Amino acid sequence: MMTMTMKQQQQQKQQQNNMKAAIATGTENIDQYTHVKEDWPKPTLATAVDGKTGKLVSKLPNERHLIVKVLACALAPGDCRLFSGKTDLVQLPKWGRPYVIGSDLCGIVEEISSDEPYFQVGDKIIARFDEPQPHGMCAEYACVKARFSEKCPASIPATQACTLPASAAAARLIAQTLVKPDSRVLLLGASGGLGTFVCQYAKLYGASYLAATTTQTELVQSLGVDRVIDYRTENWWELESEFQDQPFDLVVDLVNGQNWQKGGCSKTKVLKKGKGTTYTQLISGVQTEINMTGLNMISFILGTMLGRPLYAKLNPWCPRLTFPQGLDLKPGDLKAILEDVAEKRIRVVLDPASPFGFDTASVRAAMMKQKSKHAHGKVVIEIAKEN
Repeated sequence: MMTMTMKQQQQQKQQQNNMKAAIATGTENIDQYTHVKEDWPKPTLATAVDGKTGKLVSKLPNERHLIVKVLACALAPGDCRLFSGKTDLVQLPKWGRPYVIGSDLCGIVEEISSDEPYFQVGDKIIARFDEPQPHGMCAEYACVKARFSEKCPASIPATQACTLPASAAAARLIAQTLVKPDSRVLLLGASGGLGTFVCQYAKLYGASYLAATTTQTELVQSLGVDRVIDYRTENWWELESEFQDQPFDLVVDLVNGQNWQKGGCSKTKVLKKGKGTTYTQLISGVQTEINMTGLNMISFILGTMLGRPLYAKLNPWCPRLTFPQGLDLKPGDLKAILEDVAEKRIRVVLDPASPFGFDTASVRAAMMKQKSKHAHGKVVIEIAKEN
C-alpha cells in the first residue's frame, strides 16, 4: 500500500481548506474582473479570513455565526454598485479587493458554535448579507450571522429560497408599514426582483387597487396588478383623466430616476392633494451605479437624502416623501416570509435566465443581467444541487 508523501499530504490539507468561489478582483469591467476560483480559503468559525492575502487573521466578533454549505446565491443591485467601485466608502469589505460576490443564500449548516441555541448542523437555512456590505455568499461555503438567518422548509427549492432574505423582506416591510386597507397603490418598477414581491405583498396587506409601471404585462397581472402602465408609451403622472377621480394613496418608487422630479413634484392629479399621498422611494432604486466618491458623496447626502425630504416638506403641493428602511430585519420576519411562500400566499419569480451556473462565464452573465436593470424577477446562481 502506497503512503502519501509529506508534499502530497500538504496538498490534500490545502485542498480541504480551500473552496470554489466567485471573486471580484477589480472594478467596473465584469468580464475582466469576475472569476470563479478553486483555491479560495474556506471560512471557519475559529477565525476570519483576509480576502486579500487568504491568511487567517483574527477571531470572529463575539456574535453567533454559522458556516454554511451553499446551495444557491441570489444577486441584487447592491452587488453591482459595490462592483462599480463607486460605493467603496460604505460597502467595500475592510480588507478590500478581491472579495467574494453575492448577497443572499440558501444552504446547509455545516458548523455551529458549541453553545448555538437554535440552529443545528444539517439544517437547511436562508441567510442575508451583513448590511451595508453585499458580499460573501457566492461560494461553496459562507460564514453568516445567525441573526440574519432562518430555517427553511424542505418544500421550498434552494434556488427560490435564496431570493427571500433581502428582497422579500424589504417588500414585506414596505407593505406592512405603508399599505393601508383598501388603499390605492402605484408601484414604479414592478417586474424586477424586488418589484415582483412588492406586487404580492401590497395586495396581501390590503391594497384594493394596484397599478404598476413595467413592460411585463402578463407577469405582473399574474401577481395581482390591476392596471399595467407601459412606461415606454405612457408617463404615469400624465394619466390624470384616468385617475383624478380616484387618485393614489401610496406611490412605491423602486426605480428612482426622474419619477420624483417629473411626477412627485409635478402637482399631478394622479396623486391626492398636498400630503394626502405618501411617496416612498428607495434611495438607490434599481440603479446599479451610485457615485459616492469624494464630493459626490456630499452631493448625494445633501441633495437626495436631506434635500428631497426638505423640499417635499416645504412645498404644500408635494406628497409626503419617505425613505423606507428596507433591510431592517426583526426577529420572526424571515420565518413569516418562508411561511408565506410555503403556504403559497407569495410566489418567487426568477428571471427566465436563472438559475445561472457556477463557472466564470455563467457568473459573469449573471452579473451582467443584474447590471442591465432589466432582470424580470430575481437573478440566481446555483452553487450545488440539492439532494
